[in-house]
Amino acid sequence: MTDPNPASLQPASPSVAPGWYPDAGSGRTRWWDGTKWTENYHQASVVATNGFATASLVLGIIGFVLMGIPLFIGWFLGGIPDVLAVIFGILGISQSNRLGGVGKTSAIVGLVLGGVSLLSVFVGAGSIW
Repeated sequence: MTDPNPASLQPASPSVAPGWYPDAGSGRTRWWDGTKWTENYHQASVVATNGFATASLVLGIIGFVLMGIPLFIGWFLGGIPDVLAVIFGILGISQSNRLGGVGKTSAIVGLVLGGVSLLSVFVGAGSIW
């Protein structure tokens, strides 16, 4: 690669330590060996995340804990997070398949917690004990 203006790529001070520095206009970092730029580039790494899986896990835990509150209060406080945990769990599993498995465990745990809490309504959880 030929630089249109090599002077613009030089560090401001000749005593700059060797290391990775931003390359003008390329969006990558380039290695400065202490005297000149090398042809070594480093692409910034991007970490894949799965927001649906995280949301499913958090909502599943919240719903699971709140569903045990008696006198129908648990249905209102725990039911909504449980329904959302199930929905986000399904979406999180789907998204994890596209991301190479990222967040699959969290999505499954959230889905199970939300589903178990919702099924517990049929045996009296959250109602008058």
